[in-house]
Amino acid sequence: MRKKSLLPLCLCLLLTGCATVADYTSPTPPLGQDATALPTAAVGEPVPTSPDATATPQPQPVWGEQVYMTAYAVQGRSDPVFSPEYRLPKITNAEGIPAYEAINTYYADALDDLAVSAAELSGFAVEDYTMAQSLGDPFFNYVDSETFVLSLDTPTRICVLRTHVSNLGNPHPLTYPLADTFDLTTGARLSFADLFTCSADQARERVLSAVLARNAQSGYSGVVLDEASLRQGYDPESFYLTEDSLVVYYPQGTLATALGSPTFAVAYTELEDIFTPWQ
Repeated sequence: MRKKSLLPLCLCLLLTGCATVADYTSPTPPLGQDATALPTAAVGEPVPTSPDATATPQPQPVWGEQVYMTAYAVQGRSDPVFSPEYRLPKITNAEGIPAYEAINTYYADALDDLAVSAAELSGFAVEDYTMAQSLGDPFFNYVDSETFVLSLDTPTRICVLRTHVSNLGNPHPLTYPLADTFDLTTGARLSFADLFTCSADQARERVLSAVLARNAQSGYSGVVLDEASLRQGYDPESFYLTEDSLVVYYPQGTLATALGSPTFAVAYTELEDIFTPWQ
């Protein structure tokens, strides 16, 4: 389809945020349980305190979602020509916890970027619909969506696996993964290099070697893929974490002979000598 400048539209815009807020109460010792006595001091001297005496345990995050969805319509057509819908993570008990607030901000910014992109795509959708009508060709509704699951959820580390589905006027959609790994103690998004105690280059070679070995043994979905293509298309940042593995993925279209987005799981036990441990 031809892509021109955006056309002015009449549209209905709806922005909603869906989340459930759960109260958190700090745990207290059972009645009668021994407590650690604080140090004492002579009269007139400051009383030293233990750093942990007043510390409140950080609650585990409660996960909800932040949502952007809308529909772009044209005059004379009952169905919209484009219906974007994006659902990204939101920690509903983040208030007062800087690490959690940082993660929420990261996804709020990502949601804003998706909304801007959707507005740009709407112009293409209207133009394609108008052209299809004039030529008597079929028009396939534009769809762009994103959802997520937690592929790893531990007290100190979280991995969010996002699935983006895009159909921009074609009979079949394009589906590809995205992934973000966070340190829950700081809110920092972790890169590939952050996962290892060795250099990024050494870690890259170890992981790629494991991927090539998996491919040689059983391939992807029973099909052995071209080794040169796997080497050339490998991006260390295209990974997500599970309970027992680092999963390397190749976004759809990266490998010309592969269907979908091939994945290769590398067990942590294969990398334990260079992997940074976490709780």
